Parts: sequence; structure tokens; C-alpha cells
Amino acid sequence: MKYSHHIILIALLLSLSSCSWVHNMQINTLRSAQVNYKQPYPTVVIVNNCQADSLHESSKYIDENGRQYRLTSSTDSISQTMAMSLGTYMYHSQAFERIEIFTPDSNNITGIAGLDEQKVKQWQSQTHEDVHIAINAIIPIVNMQVTPIDGVFCTDLSIITQAYMQCFVPQEEMVNVAISDTLYWQAYGDTPDIANAYLPNFEECLDEAINTLAYKASNYFAPHTRIANRLIFVTGHPAMKDAFKYWDREQYTEASYIWEYVYKNAKDKGRRAKAAANLALYNEIEENYSEALKYAQEASSIFIEIKEVEASQYIVNYITDLKSRIKEASILDSSIY
Repeated sequence: MKYSHHIILIALLLSLSSCSWVHNMQINTLRSAQVNYKQPYPTVVIVNNCQADSLHESSKYIDENGRQYRLTSSTDSISQTMAMSLGTYMYHSQAFERIEIFTPDSNNITGIAGLDEQKVKQWQSQTHEDVHIAINAIIPIVNMQVTPIDGVFCTDLSIITQAYMQCFVPQEEMVNVAISDTLYWQAYGDTPDIANAYLPNFEECLDEAINTLAYKASNYFAPHTRIANRLIFVTGHPAMKDAFKYWDREQYTEASYIWEYVYKNAKDKGRRAKAAANLALYNEIEENYSEALKYAQEASSIFIEIKEVEASQYIVNYITDLKSRIKEASILDSSIY
């Protein structure tokens, strides 16, 4: 998604005339968990239910001659790292009363088949309203390839990680959750061995991949902050330039007064659409999400009418995100994550 925002921005910059441009900015947006826990600040038990800690059988090393070798690893802490990292990230969200890590007796670990719901209900009957999140399988797929390039060698390392999980909220249906992520590293050297040596230590790469996967999983289970890319539209019109000067000095309300005047009174439809889009962002920052959506939809309607394709694409994506924020705001406001 980050790449798509940058592509849209570049396209806009290239397509707009010398009298019109955009200013890119990033804002922190608070997003809700994807799970409704039905109670504020629940206690969560993270269950390490993984049977094996090993690389997937498709993991491979391809040397400079194209020969393939299966990659293996002696690591035995993948699932524990995942459980501890997930617990730490969820704890730091400050949305939970307590986070516990539990590893069942080896005879009771069921792996990717998942936990028995009756067993979980038995646990919940003993611990009242505790939520259980089971990590049933962590699958790392590692690919390492050496490629000759103009007299030197390039080594590419990728680690694809997948987690298969279950979430048990008391009195609710169990939810299956699948999370995946990919990290890349690259190094160069005069020989394959030198290129390989310039890569970070493999165990460190694997730990980083698992921690990144845990962070991504925590964003599913806990409220979190997400950086969003937004655009301020500026034109050569004196009022629009004055508004941006106020905005640049963080005098957002003063800027909004000018945009509101332009939106209501400008004869140029493009200028009206840009003012409306800017008012949408102002209202989003002020957490007036419904008002922001109204202005964004008006901007979209005008952009489509005057066939400003790139601006229309941006505003359509913006409307989608605003609708998500409106839906999530009610969950966040209720303090029930």
C-alpha cells in the first residue's frame, strides 16, 4: 500500500500544471483491532500451540551456477519468539488488563489442526472472561540465491513468514486468523562467499522476520497507530496560496476558512474540488470524520465530472480509508477493543 500512495503522488505531480501542485503529508491514525472483545481491557492468554520450529521444506539455496539445495535450520525458538513478541506488542497497546503466555504440555499440543474448542471453554470457565489466542503454526520459507552481475556476485535473501492462529472470545464463535509477511536482504561481493558473508547473520534475519510477523499480527488483535499519506492541493489562485501558507504554519483553522470560502464561491470547478479535498483532510485531523467524508465525496464527484483522473483515484482511495475510520471510531470510542 505504501508504494501505491507514492505512485499516485508522482502521477499527480507530473500531471498537474505549473500553476497547480500538491503537498504530501503523513498523519498518524489510530486504528481499532479487528476483534471485538465484548469487554474493556480483557486479559489475553497467548497459547503457543506449535508442534515444530523449522523452515518449510520448500526453503532453498540457489548457487551462482543455478544448482538448488534445500535449506534447513537448527533453530528451536521460532514459535516462542512469535508468542513473546506478539505478547509484548499487545501489552504496549495499553488495551489489555494482562497478557499471559502459555505453552501446553507437549502431549496436548495439536499444531496446525488447532485447539479443541471444548478445551478452551474449560480453560475459560476457570479464568472467567479470558480471551485465548492460539498460535498453531509458524511457517518460514527462506529463499537464498546468488546471481553473477557484471563481474561481481549478488546474493538475495528473502524470508516469507506465515502464521496460522485462532482467537477465542468467551461466548463468541472462534475466529481463524492467517497472517503473512515478507522481508528481503541483498548483498554484493567479488565472490559468492564474500557476498553471502555481507548479509546479516541468518539467525538475526529470521528473528527479525518473526518479530515483524508478530507486529503485523498485533495490529490485527490490538488497536494501533498507522501512518497515512494525505495530499494538500494548492493552486496558483491567491486564496489557495494564502490558505496553504496558513496550513504550512500549522494554522489549520485559518486555512479551513479560506478553503470553505473557495469551495462555496469559486467558479472554477477544479479549484472547488481541491478546496473540498483539503477541507476533508482538515476535518479528518479534527476527528470530524462524517464531515470529512462529505467533503471528500463532493471532491470526488467534481474531479470525476471534470475528468481529473489521478486526483479522482487519490480521492476514491481516501474515501475508502475514511469509511474504515468511521467504522473503527465507534469501536475505539466505546473503549471495547
